[in-house]
Amino acid sequence: MKSELIQKVNIIRQFREKMIENDSPELQKKRSDFLGWLYCRSLVIPKVLEMYQGNEKTGTIYGNRSIAQYLHEYYLANTRTQIPTETHAEIDKLPSKEAVEIICSICLSLINNGFSFYVFYAEGQRSPHIIIYDFAQLEKLNPYQRTKARAKFWRMIAPFQIHLLDQSLWDDDHYVPLEYSPHWKYGTPFKLLFKYTLEEQNATAP
Repeated sequence: MKSELIQKVNIIRQFREKMIENDSPELQKKRSDFLGWLYCRSLVIPKVLEMYQGNEKTGTIYGNRSIAQYLHEYYLANTRTQIPTETHAEIDKLPSKEAVEIICSICLSLINNGFSFYVFYAEGQRSPHIIIYDFAQLEKLNPYQRTKARAKFWRMIAPFQIHLLDQSLWDDDHYVPLEYSPHWKYGTPFKLLFKYTLEEQNATAP
């Protein structure tokens, strides 16, 4: 038990050092702004925490969940809880090149079906991460219904790729990467690659 605790402490220290190397005041400001934006859109305050990939003995290492109100409270946080109106698509069962090709095809399907979405990526991940934040139909459902609704939605958007998506992300209780923070596993920044929003498209339409 004591040796396991020492291992956890060493792992946390190593990951924190890597996070600090890959973090910056600019990213911290983006994290702060993002969490404020997310709250304004959903009126739900996501909780943030530290989460690290452990080993066979320690398993995944979780820190305490807290509400991020001030920068110093979450400057080491790399993970957050989900809000009810979001849903994610990520592929972790294929080599990176194949995964990226499928993610691109899913993005095209979302555009053709009129959905706003964001695409985030941290170097080392197998695929980019598609996120829809304003899936309003999910808000009044209970957690079980939301899981089913998310599965149904992605089955409509990607009927031939649905078996490749990480379906655990559709559960309310599944933690997700904190945008603009060093990734919990790779330590590289989880940055915005691309966004497509109907508001911007309508604003620029002739």
